[in-house]
Amino acid sequence: MKKIAAAALILMAAGAAQAKPFDDARPGWNKPMKPFRVIGNIYYVGPAGVAVYLIVTAKGDILTDGGLPEGVAQVEQNITSLGFKLRDVKILLNSHAHFDHSGGLAQIKADSGAKLYASAADTPILQSGHIDFGPCAEVDAPPVKVDHVVREGSKVSLGGVTLTAHMTPGHTPGATTWTTTVKDGSVSHSVMFFSSITTGGNPLVNNAAWPGIADAYRATFAKMKTMKTDVFLAPHGDQMDLDARLAALKPGAPNPFVDPDELPKIMAIMRERFDQELAKQQAAAR
Repeated sequence: MKKIAAAALILMAAGAAQAKPFDDARPGWNKPMKPFRVIGNIYYVGPAGVAVYLIVTAKGDILTDGGLPEGVAQVEQNITSLGFKLRDVKILLNSHAHFDHSGGLAQIKADSGAKLYASAADTPILQSGHIDFGPCAEVDAPPVKVDHVVREGSKVSLGGVTLTAHMTPGHTPGATTWTTTVKDGSVSHSVMFFSSITTGGNPLVNNAAWPGIADAYRATFAKMKTMKTDVFLAPHGDQMDLDARLAALKPGAPNPFVDPDELPKIMAIMRERFDQELAKQQAAAR
């Protein structure tokens, strides 16, 4: 019995040693969700916790992010269950190079034949599958080739739809927020596919891999104050009250995703959390 107990302890210790950041979060992030139309030609095709958006055009489709590596089959099935074809996905866009948003890109790229557009600063991370700082440094993603590098103000167009790249670094060096317009009936709305501005465990002080990370966050917060949007689409469902908005998405009712007040509200919350985390890390570094 003692030998069995000792063996069990060894196995438990080995399992604990192999545990990685976000292991507990991944199942919830990848929880299946029925795909749905958000507004106009924009559809949600990701799992419940990690957003993936499909933008349908007359000349092919655009997919923003790829979700988790283990969620590829779900994303692809969601696309086809809506009546669209995976091979019609011509362009892949990336919000930022963390495994939960870039992890599925390589497989979706191979399956669809689409071309990947991503920022200059995040391209090395995407192509190696590895980022050098933060908890995500322990969780690599499948490497994926970037076909087209975008920078501030770059335009990506397909089938009458144009998206504009806005560099919003902090969460990653090349975090990219994409904006476009969509027509819902006779009304046009501005749409923002936001990257991320959470600290997410990032080292904000004495970050050898990126000494200017805190300044990058501050610059992005300042930039977001100058931007407006009618439809704020976040990279994670819980960052935009997805369940509540989906419950309110009913025929004949006002579209709950149209909310011009959402962006400044979210940015105020994120800025407060950033300031608190920075102060905490600065105090610990003294």
